[in-house]
Amino acid sequence: MKTRILALFIALLPFMAMSQEVIQGKETPYIEVVGNGEMEIIPDQIYISFTLKERFEGKKKIEIEDQEKELKKRLMKLEIDLADLQLADANSDFIKIKRKKNDVIASKDYLLKISTTGTLAKVFDLLDEIDAFNANIQRVDHSKIKEFRKEVKMQAVQDAKEKAGYLLSAIGETVGKPLFIQERESFDEFQPMRKAVMMNMAMDAASAEEALPELSFQKIKLKYAVFARFAIK
Repeated sequence: MKTRILALFIALLPFMAMSQEVIQGKETPYIEVVGNGEMEIIPDQIYISFTLKERFEGKKKIEIEDQEKELKKRLMKLEIDLADLQLADANSDFIKIKRKKNDVIASKDYLLKISTTGTLAKVFDLLDEIDAFNANIQRVDHSKIKEFRKEVKMQAVQDAKEKAGYLLSAIGETVGKPLFIQERESFDEFQPMRKAVMMNMAMDAASAEEALPELSFQKIKLKYAVFARFAIK
């Protein structure tokens, strides 16, 4: 008889535990909210991609090595650290382009990092002067982007708690400890800078200086959201 009672008690244990959880859930009312955080930052890292190609001026072949030396010399005059100039693909050096049957032209892709829009305008002028190809803004970034992301996520959690607080105040209740916090899908949004006006390469130096295009610039926008559940005191 005692054995049957013990077996029945063991069989009922899972149901007893479940009942206690349900009772505990009823004893702890909660509120669920979504908190948001946002921040706009000015990029301090602008990446410019471009290509140098061997070319002919008359019968003279202009080698990439000579173009690269000239490029580095001019970058130094702009006080740009040459450590910020690198190959666009670290695993490759030269790309051979078949132009004619007996003529193979080499090209080399680069990536240059700069920090200001003022420098950007000067670099584009430099690349025009040395006949670089395919110069464009590849991407923008910020040197402290990780710290900014953390800050915006914290803002989202704080926003969730504040939202729960004022919603509960409408019914005379107060927010308690957090029961659950989950990060929602988020994103970084930005639009790269671009030339607003195409330059006429036939302009003389004075006219070209007057017609320098203005650069449009949009900040990086960080957006994060969290789903939070708070106990009601």
